[in-house]
Amino acid sequence: MLHKLIHADNVIRMDNGLYRRIRALFAAVLVLSVATLGIAALIGGNAAVWVRSGIVTAIATVLIALARRAFGGSRAAYLRMRLMSTVAPLAIVIIVALPHDGFPAWMKVEQAVVGVLLLAVAVMVGRKAVRQAYPKAGKQVR
Repeated sequence: MLHKLIHADNVIRMDNGLYRRIRALFAAVLVLSVATLGIAALIGGNAAVWVRSGIVTAIATVLIALARRAFGGSRAAYLRMRLMSTVAPLAIVIIVALPHDGFPAWMKVEQAVVGVLLLAVAVMVGRKAVRQAYPKAGKQVR
């Protein structure tokens, strides 16, 4: 599926549908992370659970803000969002794969779901049409 680019006020950016999908995926990551904090509070999660879920909650909040800025035409926000949504799933693979890392099985499942959601965003924002919507300074959009 190709994503249309919106040209408004000389700003070229991702289309509304793509923005809504990305925002929904980041919101799902945020909800999962907050739920993980809630589960940790109920069952008494260890320090690794608290730290990791707190970090992922903060990252999800940042990603939602970056998506909003990228939709507004910010190339820097787009690049940060793209980098974070690409690198995070790789880190999650390591967390899920390590046998004795302090994370309980239920959290590894939650992290795997978060990884899949972020990977979906990475694929969406890495497409050529979207990359072209955020050209380097001085370059023309094709």
